[in-house]
Amino acid sequence: MNTVAALPWLLWFDPERRGKREKRVRSAIADRPQLEPRLLCAACKHVVTYPIQRLNANGSHEHACTNPHGITYHIGCFRDACGCVTVGESTTVYTWFAGYAWRIALCGNCRAHLGWEFRAEADRFYGLILDRLVLEQDSASGGG
Repeated sequence: MNTVAALPWLLWFDPERRGKREKRVRSAIADRPQLEPRLLCAACKHVVTYPIQRLNANGSHEHACTNPHGITYHIGCFRDACGCVTVGESTTVYTWFAGYAWRIALCGNCRAHLGWEFRAEADRFYGLILDRLVLEQDSASGGG
């Protein structure tokens, strides 16, 4: 095997770097007060973000966005989504937010598609598909 040819791929995949990111995500989740409600992945109940992370993009928190295949997503905008991982190259093709490139955002646990990360030069936010998130039920009120 030509080790020089394998080198670019090895630089891209760094298991130690991935492990460090996963530890940071777990730490960020664990450090949050349990009294604060959490938004979970509807598929596996992994913590994705918090209602306090909501923000307005283009004047609104919620948007109905249609992709080139005619599929409409009802998304909410969030400052951060510590329970997501992003995949793919950033692109501005078919972006829903002018000036922002996007990448796919997956659940950090089960890898369900939860939305997109949008990045501009000095800004970033997540557009998460709202029906793929569930609000953690307050155990004091008899929920979940």
